Amino acid sequence: MLTLFLTAAALGLIFNAAPGAVFAETVREGVRGGFRSALAVQIGSLVGDAT
Repeated sequence: MLTLFLTAAALGLIFNAAPGAVFAETVREGVRGGFRSALAVQIGSLVGDAT
């Protein structure tokens, strides 16, 4: 059971951590401005996707 859980967690990380424009900007803002700046980029992306 533990092996199944760890395999599923690893596959989830691999498939969901795809590099892209928003990811790159989030990392850049996170390094430069911290957590709040990175969160603002993600929220802005979510609002843009919703509209």
